[in-house]
Amino acid sequence: MPAILNSIEELEKIKKTEKAFVIYITDGTCNVGEQVAPKLGKLLTAQFPKIKLFYAYTGQTPKIASQLTVFVIPTVLVYFEGKLTIQKSRTFSIPALATEIERYYTMLF
Repeated sequence: MPAILNSIEELEKIKKTEKAFVIYITDGTCNVGEQVAPKLGKLLTAQFPKIKLFYAYTGQTPKIASQLTVFVIPTVLVYFEGKLTIQKSRTFSIPALATEIERYYTMLF
């Protein structure tokens, strides 16, 4: 089960301590978001085990989404070495996302 981000401070700490991580932003009720979440989790577990997955729920912590300028859900933010590297929102392909992640993942790990 992915960890849930609860504050901006927690996000800043993760940026400093994790080499690579993904933030999945949703509201928990979006049909598309609920379909994508398990696929994203499987992708990271199977192909990119060194990347940690975190969820941010807009209803619980709206400041995180607004701080990251995310106004559309679901959104996937991929960070490498503390920097936002990939951002996908609303409709995106998991295989295409995997291809993008793989490029950076192989350079870092």
